[in-house]
Amino acid sequence: METIDLTLAPPRRWSDELGGIRWLPRIIDKARAALAGRLGSYLYGQSPGDENLLRILGTDYPTFTQIVKSAPDDAAVLAALEARFPEGVARARRWTSRPLPPVFRPLTWMLDFDDGYIDGPLAPVRAPIRALYGLVAGGLRAVRKNAAKEAL
Repeated sequence: METIDLTLAPPRRWSDELGGIRWLPRIIDKARAALAGRLGSYLYGQSPGDENLLRILGTDYPTFTQIVKSAPDDAAVLAALEARFPEGVARARRWTSRPLPPVFRPLTWMLDFDDGYIDGPLAPVRAPIRALYGLVAGGLRAVRKNAAKEAL
């Protein structure tokens, strides 16, 4: 299994795709970091975005975490998902092919900004946006059971 340290760098962008599935590289990065104890301030097991993709795939955090743990690379994760959840992978590809619903755009903008994928003239407001995102993440940690905890 490849390791990643999310205390040093962000996960891949939410819009990055693996095998035609948006968000999959990001959740793989977060799973690897969580397994290595290097998740930093990111959510794994409590993230609504991650949970949505896992629901579409037809799996759950413990199963996905074990797949990532036993896979040497991204291609092996994708192959395992295709073998175990072919209908879910097809659903996830259809989901990816659709435009992002407008209600999610502010969240994805905040993710991009917090992760440093958006900068330019907005750089001076990064600290308040990061603080807001930290409050949202802290609230999610407080109110949502960590569905991945048992698998880590």
